[in-house]
Amino acid sequence: MVWYSSSVVARKLNFLHLNAITFGSVAVWLLLRHFVDSDIWEGAGFVTGVVGVYLVAVEHIINWPVGLANVAIYAWVFFTSRLYADMSLQFFFFALGVQGWWQWAKGKKGVVLERDSTSDAAGWAADKTTLPITRIAPIYWLLVVLSWALGTAIYYPIIKHFNGAAPFVDSSLTVASIIAQLLLNVKKLENWIIWITVDVIYIPLYISRHLVVTAVLYSLLLALAIWGLASWQKTFVKQLSLDRPTA
Repeated sequence: MVWYSSSVVARKLNFLHLNAITFGSVAVWLLLRHFVDSDIWEGAGFVTGVVGVYLVAVEHIINWPVGLANVAIYAWVFFTSRLYADMSLQFFFFALGVQGWWQWAKGKKGVVLERDSTSDAAGWAADKTTLPITRIAPIYWLLVVLSWALGTAIYYPIIKHFNGAAPFVDSSLTVASIIAQLLLNVKKLENWIIWITVDVIYIPLYISRHLVVTAVLYSLLLALAIWGLASWQKTFVKQLSLDRPTA
C-alpha cells in the first residue's frame, strides 16, 4: 500500500507564459497611456500587479517579492489619489507579504513515498516542502463576515475624519482585502472568492477616482482571480487523490 503525504502537487513555472504575461501587461499599459493620463508609478503598479497575481495563481513562491514591490508602488499611487484606506492597506500587505513569503517557504513537512504508477494519481508528484491548499470550515464564514463588518466599522470613521474619498466603500474593501490576504498566506482556497468580490467593486471605485489604468488592472486581476480559483480547485482535488491510500 502506498500513502501520499498531505501536500500540494509540484508545479513548475512556465517561463514562456511568464514572459507573455509580463510583456503583454507592459504593452497594455503603453497602449492605455495614449488614452488616459497615467504616470510611470501607476504603470509599474499595473505590471507588477498582473505578474504577481499570475504567479499566485500558478502557486509559485516568487509571487511574494513581486507582490512586495507592487504594494510599495501602490502605497504612493493611492496617497496621491487621497484613497487613504487603500494606502494604509499597502502597509498591511507589505507585512503580510513578508509573513506569507515565510509561510510558503517553510511549507509543511511530510513523508513522501514512491508513487505507484498504477494509481489514479499517476503523473503527479507529492512535494513534502510545499504548503498544501486547504479549505476553511463552513462555520468560519461567519467569522469572516463578522470580522469584515467589525473592521469596516472601525476603519470608516478614521478614513472619513481624514477626508478620504468614498470612505465606506474604501474601508470595507480594505478590510476584505486584509482578510483575503490572510487566507492567501495559508493557502485557503476561499481567498479567491473574496478577491473576486473585492475586484468587482474596486473597478468602478477606481474609475470614479480617475485611476483608469488601475481600473483596467483590476479587470485583469478579476479575470486572473477567476482563473486562479479554478486552478487551485483543480490542484485541491488532485491533492485529495494523492492523499488517498492505494492498495
